[in-house]
Amino acid sequence: MKTRSIINLSMLFLLVSTLISAQKPMVVRTDGHRSYFYEPDVKNWVYVLKDKSVDVSKVFKMSYGTLYISGESSGYLRTKTVYSNYELNIQYRWTKDLANSGVLVHMQLPDTVWPACFQVQQRAGAAGDIICMNGLWTKECKDSVKFTVPKMKPSNEKPLGEWNSMKIICKGKTLKVFVNGLLQNYITGMTASKGFIGFQNEGKPLEFKEMSVIKLVE
Repeated sequence: MKTRSIINLSMLFLLVSTLISAQKPMVVRTDGHRSYFYEPDVKNWVYVLKDKSVDVSKVFKMSYGTLYISGESSGYLRTKTVYSNYELNIQYRWTKDLANSGVLVHMQLPDTVWPACFQVQQRAGAAGDIICMNGLWTKECKDSVKFTVPKMKPSNEKPLGEWNSMKIICKGKTLKVFVNGLLQNYITGMTASKGFIGFQNEGKPLEFKEMSVIKLVE
């Protein structure tokens, strides 16, 4: 009887170990900055969609450090925390078609489908452009129609399905954008220097991963 109990316990331990090893482990960061886009992180974001009847949990999904956006309806998700003087690093890729999206920085309330913010473009062929949205402004924006500060150099984006890296440095009233390691934009005299961080959904599926926010010395 005792032998059978030991065997049963051994089998149970083996089964549990197998199930644990089959799961993709969570990456534990050692640089002092938090990791984003893991399942428990869902509650730390605000979700806004144009079509109120659409289930946001089916549009924005987080798993093991990756944010999956289905493209249904249009809108964004944003942090609940206000950030200033920081470096934001993110990777993104298009999974079905090359399309349009953006990283939203210094987002202001109220939440609307097109909030007041600075949009760092990820539209295919235009990654690195900066759009001044809903009243926010910068010295370099001379375009009074599209409110866009064009990127400095030709597109250096990766093909469909490959990961692009984007680094956004917000310090004081300045903003720098690097796409795949290349400085593509630099603006000054911004009319907002803090706000939420958001990621757009504009109708096509895409993915984000390896988000980090590093606080800069003021």
